[in-house]
Amino acid sequence: MSVRKTVEYLLTCPDPEGVEGFLLGLNFFNFALEATEKGNFVRVYTNDEGLLERLRVQFGCELIDKKLTQERDWFLYLRLKPFEIAPNIWIDPTYRLKKNAIVIKMKPSAAFGTGDHPTTKLAARLMYNYLRSKDRVLDVGCGTGVLAIIAKKLGAKKVVAVDNDPLAVEIAREFSRRNRVQIDVVLSDLLENVFGTFDLVVANLTTNLVMSLLKQIDRVTKGGSRIIVSGIPCADIEKVKVAVREKNFQIVEEAELEGWKAFCLKIP
Repeated sequence: MSVRKTVEYLLTCPDPEGVEGFLLGLNFFNFALEATEKGNFVRVYTNDEGLLERLRVQFGCELIDKKLTQERDWFLYLRLKPFEIAPNIWIDPTYRLKKNAIVIKMKPSAAFGTGDHPTTKLAARLMYNYLRSKDRVLDVGCGTGVLAIIAKKLGAKKVVAVDNDPLAVEIAREFSRRNRVQIDVVLSDLLENVFGTFDLVVANLTTNLVMSLLKQIDRVTKGGSRIIVSGIPCADIEKVKVAVREKNFQIVEEAELEGWKAFCLKIP
């Protein structure tokens, strides 16, 4: 019996969310995104070299390594198992998990947006600690919507999720339907198309975007609102703390995981 062979490509990935959205938009799921202290990378399993060229041209991905592999090898690499993202909250890429817990169904191989990344875990754990029943919650930079879905499952009264990528908005809407929760998903560059005030704002972004968000956060919050920001490398901690002090926000909790930092802030 012949064994199917394919090529594993390892590339740099300057824009993980963009690459993920692009590949999912092609209904291509044989990839895995990796975030390390040395940077972001993507592994792609394909015999289509044209796909690699599109990643290079559109997203600036550069080839690091390639090797021939067997289908069973990369299938095992990509296969995600259910995991606990926060106390009694599970992400289930298999859609088969039976557990007396909050279970979020997320498509396998969308590794960056299923909660598998340390920054998403940090945001989810802080949200578990500080989200109150009946809160109005805003998820900025929602990606596939995992944090927004968790917020709704934790009892939020209303959840608005925004992203500046139309494909992310479409995917977040689809995952909210699959998980049977009502979330308003809006196309917005940060707070551009956001209206009203919220009790809790969660944002898993880059450091620079977190800083931009904090500058304009007053227009969607009020006294007592909580803000959870994640996606911050440990090297950027002091930069973010300076921005927090300038706004006179209180740091309620800071958490760290695998070289990444997250904060829960409170507006006086």
